[in-house]
Amino acid sequence: MVYFIRFCTILLSFGFRFLGDRKKSARQAETLIRRIELQLEGYFDKATYHKVVKSYSVYKSIVLDPFSLLHGRRISLIEQERSIHYFICSSLFDNFFDDRLLTVAEIESITFQPESYTAKSFDEKAFLLSHLFLLNGMKDTGEYLTVLRREFEAQRNSLKQFDPTVTDDEIQQITFEKGGNAVLMCRYYLDITPVPEEEDCWFTLGTLIQLSNDLFDIYKDLQDRIHTLPVRCYNAYEMEQLFLNQVGRLKSNIALLPYSGEKKQAFSIAMATTYALGITAIGQLKLLQGKADRLPHFETLPRKALIIDMEKPANRWRWIRQVYRMGNLSV
Repeated sequence: MVYFIRFCTILLSFGFRFLGDRKKSARQAETLIRRIELQLEGYFDKATYHKVVKSYSVYKSIVLDPFSLLHGRRISLIEQERSIHYFICSSLFDNFFDDRLLTVAEIESITFQPESYTAKSFDEKAFLLSHLFLLNGMKDTGEYLTVLRREFEAQRNSLKQFDPTVTDDEIQQITFEKGGNAVLMCRYYLDITPVPEEEDCWFTLGTLIQLSNDLFDIYKDLQDRIHTLPVRCYNAYEMEQLFLNQVGRLKSNIALLPYSGEKKQAFSIAMATTYALGITAIGQLKLLQGKADRLPHFETLPRKALIIDMEKPANRWRWIRQVYRMGNLSV
């Protein structure tokens, strides 16, 4: 009963804060994007524009603020600005790779030799502006560039996922490195000094976010012939175990954090609001498998069977139940 009351209080507070912050954060991102467009005399394409605004407005409340609240404060205005620049960089970085806008060598050059790179397109100029803003605003770029290098290598290796001969072990390593380092990079935009267990929380949350994204993208990745762990999945219960192993690692590190029990419990629930989406998606796979030994071949299923619609009340209820269950640090 004590946890139930605590959970309801935290979730309600989180929900009201999220709804209020999201609109404000969206306007903040839009303002910065427009400022960059005016400065560079160009425009982001609509998809990238909306991706940056949506990503930042959601991420600020469900990831950045919870980590900052462990240290007794919300993220500052400069930290917010850095985070928007990050989503500009990450969105354009994805475009460079996914849409083959630049060669791998050019992406490496613009990322690790930005001062000497000659930008040609608006996207390259915008990437450089945001990337240099982040680099110039850090106290120590050494560790950050190490994480960025790991993220670059994971992105480069993700091109193997178009090859049907790529192994499941390779896909898992790419998935965890790509997702884990992408989120870990964000800790360098906050003016806090995390303990090692806290850094592991950043990384592990990233692996869960990437797995969740891949679970939601099964139908799309099938059409694009991208080999992900969910696309390769033939047993929903094995996928669930892989996912729960990462959840267990995250919760173990939360329990070790040198903060009050109240802060850690609130943080655990906040983290669960993110990764419970993945558990909800796995629940749909379990329904598809039923009592069979394996899942049906995804290629034989209609689109609606592979799409997880979070607008459905039933899925929202499943998500809330999973947040309640998984957010509890004593379980």
